[in-house]
Amino acid sequence: MVQPKQIPREEFPMSQAFSSGMIPLQVDCDHEIFWYTRDVVYQEREEMPLHLQLLLQSADPSSPEKSFPLIVLIPGSAFHKQDVPGAVGLAGLLACRGFSVALVEYRPSEVAPFPAQMLDAKAAVRYMKRNAEKYRIDPEKVVLMGDSSGGHTALMAAFTQGISSLEEPEESQISSFVRGVIDLYAPVNIATMNEELSTQDHTGPDSPEGYLIGRKPVLENPQLVEPTVVTRYISQTREIPPVLIFHGSNDELVPFSQSCELYDALKQKGKKAAFYQILGAHHGGKEFWCTQVLDKIEAFIREVIEPIE
Repeated sequence: MVQPKQIPREEFPMSQAFSSGMIPLQVDCDHEIFWYTRDVVYQEREEMPLHLQLLLQSADPSSPEKSFPLIVLIPGSAFHKQDVPGAVGLAGLLACRGFSVALVEYRPSEVAPFPAQMLDAKAAVRYMKRNAEKYRIDPEKVVLMGDSSGGHTALMAAFTQGISSLEEPEESQISSFVRGVIDLYAPVNIATMNEELSTQDHTGPDSPEGYLIGRKPVLENPQLVEPTVVTRYISQTREIPPVLIFHGSNDELVPFSQSCELYDALKQKGKKAAFYQILGAHHGGKEFWCTQVLDKIEAFIREVIEPIE
């Protein structure tokens, strides 16, 4: 019987055991390995505890000091209750590119109207930065990403950082600032969504947008709508992170013109932005997770974190 010995992993010897017919295979690791950690509570709200689904990179044990860029990903849900675990598979496509990913649950609009969703996203960013060492992420290399209503939430969280009326007191004073924001077909101005053809009502009190402002008619409540409009936070003097936008040309739910409105405002104010119209794509779908789009997302993230390498 061979007694166990404490041998460093990298010094452990090759086995001399042999089976006739076995095939030795030399492999090259061509993608990252990540681990799924579910239902991490990042904020205890009066209404409900809020959870993260974490896809964390598995660093080389011989390099315990290594940390990874983080994507804080907010799944869409028309501002209602999200199926966050259902987005883990798609998030894995990003994790395979060498990023850790935190999927964010926010308070649904029927529980808490705007700005609850955006405040929750900021709280998630702060939680991950506060626990950067535990999760082996780089707190200086964080980007926000969201689709549909999650895109609106991501944009709002990125664009309003430091605005006192849209921040919560934080004992730790950890900033929610991010290096970039990726928007997939998000609503930008809920007051103009009815100006282009859609298969969904965007103005009634029971519409997603009506629920966002407290289940009220959108066009009759401009004072409630105005704070939710993403473009109102874009100015030449205010710093906002670079923006990457994707939107399907045939989006039946969130009009394509919403992304045009955002991109035009960003360019007019001299902000860094890129905008891709996905030809033939509708509201979501595999087109937004194909290799061409993932390549552009990865390139964008690598570029915005590059200055602090």
